[in-house]
Amino acid sequence: MNAQNDEPVIRVRSLRTRFGTTVIHDGVDLDVRRGEVMAVVGGSGAGKSVLLNTIIGLNRQVAGTVEIFGQDTGRMNEAARRRLSTRWGVLFQQGALFSSLTVAENVAVPLKEHTDLSPALIMAVTGLKVGMAGLPSDACGKYPSELSGGMRKRAGLARSLALDPEILFLDEPTAGLDPIGAADFDSLIGDLQRSLGLTVVMVTHDLDSLYAIADRIAVLVDRHVIVGTLDSLLENSHPWISAYFHGPRARAAASG
Repeated sequence: MNAQNDEPVIRVRSLRTRFGTTVIHDGVDLDVRRGEVMAVVGGSGAGKSVLLNTIIGLNRQVAGTVEIFGQDTGRMNEAARRRLSTRWGVLFQQGALFSSLTVAENVAVPLKEHTDLSPALIMAVTGLKVGMAGLPSDACGKYPSELSGGMRKRAGLARSLALDPEILFLDEPTAGLDPIGAADFDSLIGDLQRSLGLTVVMVTHDLDSLYAIADRIAVLVDRHVIVGTLDSLLENSHPWISAYFHGPRARAAASG
C-alpha cells in the first residue's frame, strides 16, 4: 500500500452516462487522491471501462462533471484537453499497440507527438521506458506479434510511461495473464507507483490485485459507486459486494 494525501487529483461529481436508452452510471461521485492506487471493480456491464474512458475523455457524459488537476474537462477546448492528457498515461486492456511498429517505435509515438526531443534523445528515453516496464532491451526491435501477451502488456505500459505521467490509468492490466505473470505485473505496478509517485486508477476483476496493491476500491453497483478500503468493503452488506468479497475466489486471494 502506498502513501497518499487527501488532495484529489480526479474529482467526479453527479456523473451520468448512457448508450442510447441504456443508463450506465447515474449520479456517480468519486475522488481519487494524489498518490493512491484506486481500484475500480463491478459486475459485468457495470461500466468499469466506461467510467475510465469517460474520465480520460474518450466517452462524453450526459450530465455531471469530471475535474482532473482541478480543471473541468467538460469546459476545455480540444487544445487544452490535449495538453492536459499529456499528464496521464493509459494502458488499455489489449495493449492497443500499433501492429506495424516495433516496440520502440510504439513507445516513441507520444514522444514524437508531444515533445521536441531529438531522435537520439527519443531513442534513449524509449530504451529507458522499455526497461522500466520490465522488458529486455532486445524487445525494442520486436513487433507486437512476436511478443507474448504479458510482454505486449509491458510494451503498452512502457508507452503509457513515455511522457512521465502523474496519473496512470490501467484497464484490466492482469486479464489474460497466468497467476505468476499477474502477480509479477502487480508487483511492477506497485514498484513504479512508489518510485515515481504515481496516482493509479486500475479497472480490474482480479481480487489478488486488490489485496496486493489497492489503497481504496470503488465498487460500481446499481449505477452508483461505493468507495472504501478493502477492510470496510468486507463489512459492507450490499448483496453484490458481499458475494464478491466473500466468495471462494476472495477467500483464495485473502489467504494467498
